[in-house]
Amino acid sequence: MDACRSVRGRRTTWLLAAFVLAASASACSSASSDVPRTQPVTLHIGIALHGAAVKSFVSNLLFESVVGIRWDGRPVDRAVATWDWSDDKLSLNLHLRQNLTFHDGTPVDLQFFKAGLEKLFRSASPLTNVSFKSVTKVETDGKDTVVLKLSRPEAFLLTDLANGSIAHPTNPDIGFGPFKLVGGGKKNQLAAFDKYYQGRPNIDFVEVEEFDEQRGTWAALLRGDIDAVHEISPAAVDFVKGQSNVHLFPFMRPYYFQLVFNVRHPILKNPVVRQALSYGVDRQGVIDSGLSHQGTVAEGPIWPYYWAYSTAQKTYNHNAEAATLRLESAGLKLKPSPGRMPSRLRFRCLTVAKDARYEKIALVLQKQFYEIGVDMEIEALPAIELPKRLETGQFDTVLIERSSGRSLAWTYLSYHSSNNAQGYTAADGVLDRLRQTTDDAQIRTAVSELQQTLFDNPPAIFIAWPQVSRAVSTKFVVPDEKGRDVMSSLWQWRPSESRR
Repeated sequence: MDACRSVRGRRTTWLLAAFVLAASASACSSASSDVPRTQPVTLHIGIALHGAAVKSFVSNLLFESVVGIRWDGRPVDRAVATWDWSDDKLSLNLHLRQNLTFHDGTPVDLQFFKAGLEKLFRSASPLTNVSFKSVTKVETDGKDTVVLKLSRPEAFLLTDLANGSIAHPTNPDIGFGPFKLVGGGKKNQLAAFDKYYQGRPNIDFVEVEEFDEQRGTWAALLRGDIDAVHEISPAAVDFVKGQSNVHLFPFMRPYYFQLVFNVRHPILKNPVVRQALSYGVDRQGVIDSGLSHQGTVAEGPIWPYYWAYSTAQKTYNHNAEAATLRLESAGLKLKPSPGRMPSRLRFRCLTVAKDARYEKIALVLQKQFYEIGVDMEIEALPAIELPKRLETGQFDTVLIERSSGRSLAWTYLSYHSSNNAQGYTAADGVLDRLRQTTDDAQIRTAVSELQQTLFDNPPAIFIAWPQVSRAVSTKFVVPDEKGRDVMSSLWQWRPSESRR
């Protein structure tokens, strides 16, 4: 699941897959759990992730976030039922949902909630949120309210809270999500939590099995060894789609591929050059060749379904003539180079080694830049090395995948000069205004201005929002909101008639 709760550091989000738990109660699904069954139902899920990524996936079944983030980027109730701001925006009142219970039967009372928030603020990395460092005090008010006192207005505080959850005070494996942990190891075993506040899950047990690679997961699915695959690779989509006993559920991940510029580079510091390179990229061509047609063109880093997103802004369509004219106007003439292609500009692109997606995308970009007389040299680095180069500014460009979080807070983390090492400052003013205002009209105006700024003075070439697919056996009935991640409603899945 794309878990807002488990979003990682902004400089390493391209390394991890994350999954969002944003399901809402469904009367029909809860009714289905009343249908008598002859034996408990177990859902076997295959996942080709490892370490922290698997833990993140499992955690989203065990824990509930403080608040959630809707598909359109607005915060939505979770552990917190309602909230309100003080007039001066220096206090946020969080009203705890009633009758929450930890998996061991311990009530989630106000003191547990207050202590959990205090721990969250102490332990959270400033690289994964904008606002937590401005929380000066956590107080209680009445029977169900926690008051967060701030040193400055923090409009991103609510969506930052979607990155955290409240765990049991003495056992970090106990939450109050739809499932509880009953066994770990290579096959994480979970059981339905009878007192889940949105209703008991329709599936009695979930088993999450780790595989070394994606091919192994969908092969196991087709053999009937497992019931669902966390993610089907783009290359396997057409093959799996043809199987009569499997349903595919594609959706667009809230992550985007981009080629980040170091604007301290002696040539790339010129916005006209960055505009030229942006015009030189055929984004649909990158998606078709580099992502096996599984993606949507990215017009910027803001989630395209965000409620304040402006579709009226200019975008970079592929235009080799416009690219060439801009390079010429910047004084970059085509020159011969011994042992290399004649070029106007040469720069190095860092990317992730031993990852087919990055390799394919980098090669497509290299070819497209060649057509406008630009020589892009690819340097693939181990995944652990790339963040170090980003943090120290030792790069010309970097091809990475970053999270949008469906939140403007992540845009701030990526492009405000206080957080990036690429030397980009053009968006600081409008990002600072967005950080302070909760007024819808002001947000719409500022988002439109931000989109224009990122077009006029691009910090990166925004390439694609990748599409991924979950695969589920027809033995299970899955609530399908077209285009959404069905893993977010896993607690509502139910066995088909043949399994009852």
